[in-house]
Amino acid sequence: MLLAISIVALILHTLGPQAWSAWIAPILEEHQRYALRNPDFPETYISRIHLDLTSPHHYVTLTWTGPEAEPQKTGPFRSCPGAGLGFNDCNDPVESNCAGSQCTPKGLRKVEGFSDSFQSFPECKFLTVIDGKRAISFHSHPKVLDYPASQGCIRLDEYPAQLIHNNSLVGVTEVLIDGEWSHPAELAAAKTNLEK
Repeated sequence: MLLAISIVALILHTLGPQAWSAWIAPILEEHQRYALRNPDFPETYISRIHLDLTSPHHYVTLTWTGPEAEPQKTGPFRSCPGAGLGFNDCNDPVESNCAGSQCTPKGLRKVEGFSDSFQSFPECKFLTVIDGKRAISFHSHPKVLDYPASQGCIRLDEYPAQLIHNNSLVGVTEVLIDGEWSHPAELAAAKTNLEK
């Protein structure tokens, strides 16, 4: 241990603080990016992500598989799914899977990939892609509303978005999306009636 400290001190002295920061920053960034990865990954991983579109919470629950599955967090985690276009029915499985529908796609599929963030929306992080053609993914978002408001993606708080991103497997982790989607305008009308 003393030798390791001496080596770090020598590098810091030789390179200077700015060079040291430039050298260590990518290592720390990589560690932070995968901070919620379970230590037994990929032997222990998320085998299924279930999204229930029922308002107001649109709960996401996780099923884990592997030797260390028992202590892992499963949710439920609240989310915010697609709002639709205002005139279409996102409960219809066919409509919900149409390009341009702005619905969260119902049905069973598998994780297709990952990205750190959307280039055009860097505040949306930890993307777990479930429909690459439509750019639909689970991701963090600063506003996880209690009604459908996205353009089809599933908005989550940062913790569950990172947990899913760090512990799912492409082509292995299943995604099941079901439940009763509620039209945002209908939810707003019902809320207004309750407040009267």
